[in-house]
Amino acid sequence: MTRIDKILTNSLYNDYLSMTSAKEITRKFCGHDLQHFIDTARIAYILILEEKLGENPWAGNVNFEKEIVYGAALLHDVGRWKEYETGEDHAEASAWLAKPILEGAGYSPDEIEIICRAILEHRSLPQHPSLLGYILYKADKLSRSCFNCGAQSECYKWDEKQKRSFLTY
Repeated sequence: MTRIDKILTNSLYNDYLSMTSAKEITRKFCGHDLQHFIDTARIAYILILEEKLGENPWAGNVNFEKEIVYGAALLHDVGRWKEYETGEDHAEASAWLAKPILEGAGYSPDEIEIICRAILEHRSLPQHPSLLGYILYKADKLSRSCFNCGAQSECYKWDEKQKRSFLTY
């Protein structure tokens, strides 16, 4: 996965991770670190494999190549630091910040468009999300261990999430 290696070693990418880490140093809730990104990527790819989306005709011409899925997941929260600094929606910031990183990693313009749309959709799904956007949204939520979190009683998301099964979200 050459392009994924290029994302992971990109200096901007690592700067953005460091900036988010600095903003979350005292955060007691879920963090937005490399482990979260990798967990999200793995879960997204598992969902695609389990649903056999690459084989389903209703999936259309969506490319579920592993580097597309991992690229979206590794970059979905890369703009989280911007939300802390300016209040800008981190999904929008992440999509914007992801473009030059994806270009530098060798993704095509069409692939960048697919990935950035999924990143935009990962936080709150539009009425008609892309299939990759939906998968990324679902994987992002499933990557969190809310049922085992020490800050559960203070988290605004727990009441919403406890009503759903974490295995079938």
